[in-house]
Amino acid sequence: MKHQTALVTGASSGIGEALCRRLAREGLKLIISGRNKDKLTELSVELGCVIKIIPADLLLLEGREEVIASIHSFIPDLVVNNAGFGLYGEALSYTTEEEVGILEVNCRAVLELTLEAARSLKEKQLTGVVLNVSSVAAYMIFPYSAVYCASKAFVSSFSQSFDLEMEPYGIRVLSANPGMVSTDFSRRAGSEEENQKNPLSMDANSVADDIWKQIVKQKPLQVIDWKYRVLLFVTNIFPTRWVAKMLKRRIQKRLNRDT
Repeated sequence: MKHQTALVTGASSGIGEALCRRLAREGLKLIISGRNKDKLTELSVELGCVIKIIPADLLLLEGREEVIASIHSFIPDLVVNNAGFGLYGEALSYTTEEEVGILEVNCRAVLELTLEAARSLKEKQLTGVVLNVSSVAAYMIFPYSAVYCASKAFVSSFSQSFDLEMEPYGIRVLSANPGMVSTDFSRRAGSEEENQKNPLSMDANSVADDIWKQIVKQKPLQVIDWKYRVLLFVTNIFPTRWVAKMLKRRIQKRLNRDT
């Protein structure tokens, strides 16, 4: 499947920004969305293939509606739901509103944009791909990141199920599952320094390369990279609750050091 136009959310930094550069090298026209209008403008000037900038916060209804309107207007044959965020620490250390915000961006926005992207393609009898950026955390019980992990479990499960529904129409819904990446996401979640020191932390450009390969191969599920595939294999050998308690002790030490 040769793609013509891609819409990327969370395009103003991290994986989204790196993926936009990769897609530009592949010759795609881009629709880019993010919260930072200035960064989107800079990226647009740099790449020269951006046909629309959508400064939008997917936490807000009007932000999601603006992106959905562009989906139905341009009908991109590649949609990458990359925007997302998490909060690092005990769930009760944040307000309920803040925790629900994770679900609004990581779940509701992904659900709405995926459904509308697939709907726009199906109505026009076109083929295409929706790739949802999930996380290795989707397959783990992870104290101090409880809501974020649950939100990514939703993304992975929904993507794989919906992919089987859409495949007969030539529409694929893929789930990319990276581990820790040194991006603004880490800073916003409150663990940027720790992620930069961690040997498992990945570079956004390498993740973008793996995501593009997944899109080309139309692979339904991809855990990025080999270190995390090994990690998941090893952790699955041991009882789930034992692994979760081990992670909890490690994170508690980190939190105590950071405070």
